[in-house]
Amino acid sequence: MNLVLLLVVVLEVCIGVCAWLSPQWLRAVAAHLLARADVLDLVQNEKRRRMQYWTAQLGLTQHSEEMNQGGEAAPTLVNRPKVA
Repeated sequence: MNLVLLLVVVLEVCIGVCAWLSPQWLRAVAAHLLARADVLDLVQNEKRRRMQYWTAQLGLTQHSEEMNQGGEAAPTLVNRPKVA
């Protein structure tokens, strides 16, 4: 049996037993994960705010910022023929 797989199974069993025996432990883990999610949201909001500030400072158009955040592919610098 793979050692890593065995370790994962043992850790899952330990987490399950701890959660079953101690609701306080489960609440502490949930609070930790929620706090981490809140921090990640704050970081994303701060990044967006900084991007808007520098976009305004550099005089870029709002359209170019939306295209970069829209999830579209980056523009290609070299035109290569596509292989079918």
